[in-house]
Amino acid sequence: MKLSIVIPALNEEENILETIAELRTAIKESGDIVEAHEIIVVDDHSTDNTFGTVSSLNSPSLRAIRLSRRSGSHMAIRAGLAAATGDGVLCISADGQDDPRLLRQMLERWRNGDNIVWALRKGRENEPWAQRLFAKAFYRLLAWFGSTPTGINLSRADFYLLDYKVVAAINACPERNTSLFGLVAWLGFKQGWVEYDRKERRTGTSGWNFRSRLRLATDWIIAFSGVPLKLMTACGFLISGIGFLYALIVITRSILFGSPLIGWSSVMTAILLLGGGQMMMLGIIGEYLWRTLDESRNRPAWFIEQDSTHPGHSSPC
Repeated sequence: MKLSIVIPALNEEENILETIAELRTAIKESGDIVEAHEIIVVDDHSTDNTFGTVSSLNSPSLRAIRLSRRSGSHMAIRAGLAAATGDGVLCISADGQDDPRLLRQMLERWRNGDNIVWALRKGRENEPWAQRLFAKAFYRLLAWFGSTPTGINLSRADFYLLDYKVVAAINACPERNTSLFGLVAWLGFKQGWVEYDRKERRTGTSGWNFRSRLRLATDWIIAFSGVPLKLMTACGFLISGIGFLYALIVITRSILFGSPLIGWSSVMTAILLLGGGQMMMLGIIGEYLWRTLDESRNRPAWFIEQDSTHPGHSSPC
């Protein structure tokens, strides 16, 4: 096979060369499976010299792409997938935490028929408890929505190998506001996994913060599920039912006892609860409307500012 490797990178000047060296060692150790390879590093508009560091290697099997603005790691991966030409594509991070030595096992699963091979970390014990709790709750919610493949715990997923058919399917889905993990899971195909021990980051700090995770969660749920809108309808009927029953109680007490329920506090509480619920529901509708508007503009998802294979040229994708 010809193997393409896509590496999204944001301010990884100190890590990227070692990551590339480890990948090349892993390719050599894969035996006769990989006959040719290409490594595509997508610089997500770093503020350091990540692009220049990769370009300076001047290797025919290595390509560096710099995006014109920061677009996030998932969009950077999609830019790399659009440029990949291999029979399979390995998507792996630049910080050195993903273990390239797992490549041979992943290729064996691919050769045995898996179109998508996930690399799952064995545990998340080294992460803060709040982060583990958020991940566990989020992926359980996705499982309840039916947005994850059965039998694969994506809360432990870090990197993955995609068959060219899967890459073509991803490239055929041009939406901007989506989760790449969610899209890969939604596509179907035959999916498998292997496990590994996640390494510590070599240097620097990760840009994958709580805000990034929250945006991923929002994009995933809204892009692949209409459940929030259905829940809004259910909540509307529930609140209307409660209001109707409350009105019956007020009328009954007025008729039987001549003293309707009075109380400023109870009225204000009901108004605040209803008003807050309505604002929350309008916010959910707004999220769907904004994404619909953004997609309807049909703008390119990213622009390439620099390309080591085509110096001096830029292009939209």
